Amino acid sequence: MVTKELQPGMYIAKRRRNGWKRVFPFRYFTVRALVLFLILFFVMFALLFMFKAMAAETHKPRQKAAVPVQIEPGDTLWSIAENYYSEEFGTMHEFVLEIKRTNQLEDDMIHAGGYLIVPYYTSNVPIHFKNIKVR
Repeated sequence: MVTKELQPGMYIAKRRRNGWKRVFPFRYFTVRALVLFLILFFVMFALLFMFKAMAAETHKPRQKAAVPVQIEPGDTLWSIAENYYSEEFGTMHEFVLEIKRTNQLEDDMIHAGGYLIVPYYTSNVPIHFKNIKVR
């Protein structure tokens, strides 16, 4: 009888009463590969949802708020807008127009000592004091 050293993935043919049948000598490799594939699949699935949850947490919706700003000598609408600008407003020009609409200004003329209401976006949720009882 001639014997060959079998390598993983090789098969041998055995003679049986009903004929020849191919037998995979290292069946446990296929079971291990299937188990490993399933483990990797579930780990990748879990990581996908974990990263989605982390991404959703970092992109919290920002709320629009407003702050009163006292106009100092030498201030312009554009210099005040530069301090409170964020991408949610679009361009800087659109933000200046938003400040003008909020304060019902028809032109860019502002005077020192006055106040402007400047809108801005924040991730902090405003606190409502309606239900707080003071003793």
